[in-house]
Amino acid sequence: MLKREGALAGALLAVLTTACQSGTAGPTSRTPSPASASASPTNIPPSTRVATATAAAPATPRQNPDGLSDAQTVGQLFMVYAYGSGAQGATPAQRAANLALFGVATPAEVIRRWHPGGVILIDTNNLDPQRPSLSSGNVSGAAQITALTTGLQKAALADTGLPLLIATDQEGGRVQRIKHGVTLLPPQRALARTSPAAVTCSYYGLGRQLRALGVNQDFAPDADVVTTSAGVIGDRSFGPDPVVDASAVRAAVTGLQDAGVLATLKHWPGHGSTNTDSHANLAVINQSAAAWRNQDRVPFAQSAPIAAGIMVGHLALPALDPTGRAATFSPALVTGLLRRELGYSGLIISDSLFMEPARVAGTPAQVAILALRAGIDLQLEPISLPESATALRAAMGTDPAVRALIQAAAERVLAAKAKLDKAPVPPPGC
Repeated sequence: MLKREGALAGALLAVLTTACQSGTAGPTSRTPSPASASASPTNIPPSTRVATATAAAPATPRQNPDGLSDAQTVGQLFMVYAYGSGAQGATPAQRAANLALFGVATPAEVIRRWHPGGVILIDTNNLDPQRPSLSSGNVSGAAQITALTTGLQKAALADTGLPLLIATDQEGGRVQRIKHGVTLLPPQRALARTSPAAVTCSYYGLGRQLRALGVNQDFAPDADVVTTSAGVIGDRSFGPDPVVDASAVRAAVTGLQDAGVLATLKHWPGHGSTNTDSHANLAVINQSAAAWRNQDRVPFAQSAPIAAGIMVGHLALPALDPTGRAATFSPALVTGLLRRELGYSGLIISDSLFMEPARVAGTPAQVAILALRAGIDLQLEPISLPESATALRAAMGTDPAVRALIQAAAERVLAAKAKLDKAPVPPPGC
């Protein structure tokens, strides 16, 4: 749990050090602003609402983490993108996109109204059929990125008193969203041909550059053990040998986190053996439980004790969840396999909810509840943040079990933010 006069101050300093020398707004009261107090829309059709238990909430429910309001607590469970090159600035087309998605016009207003736990920096969201080629303006230059992240952090501190997780996909090779202010890395497959020490130093250098831009979480490294040449992962993986992969994954995690950037393993429970692109269809891991444990599980198990985050893919593993549902919505694969069996205690993040297996799982409201019940802490890119947040707030008010799940997820989000207080420590030899 973050404390305003302790870890919070250190965390914010860590996030913004070298990113901006103009000062930052200090944390303020968590009393919701007039905008946030009226943030939840009331015109969601009944057919999109999720039925919850009718048991009355306890007379004195447990306090939300860090004294957050219910709306702020729910908000922490989402990581969104917003259109605009600055926290306060956006083109007319970007403002229209924000209004359509969030009901407000600028990134800073998204923070104030919906209190998200994090923001992901992207260029375009080609999974959004309404605006597949509209540039967000998020990543057009180093100075622009730094100003945007600084402005977003100021908005978050003024709203909740908590810093944001600010993430991007920066693996190396063909998955590098930021092209300015960072050294572009080769694909993970090429890095695997070097030593673990060299991998650590490569990601340490990347982490220092991301941190200077105000980015404090990287959705990397890719921990998939790739065994098919036809799949979507390819050279994003360190290779087909789970032991070699495990060593390289841990080296990359060490480098990023020694630089003060939270690493995120992906894609649990393993995307390397399927030919299906999970952006477009549910990918099925057709392995026995024993084969999966000897292959896909190995890199995740090796780095689970140290990795700040693990991203869950839209992947089915029938050998361990016979329902065939995507891991994103599978209590067996998330709470059972990842949390309990693997013993992972860090932050569990969904893959983008704009991807087709999530889009067909239900309405945005239903998807939010399903992901929460599966064990997802941080829901990435909800199709409709207003519908998703409203569904969780409504369930939080009527179902004590859902309230407990939301509070526990928010506590893990805040615990991840507390790790931002760690100062960079160069690994040996870097």
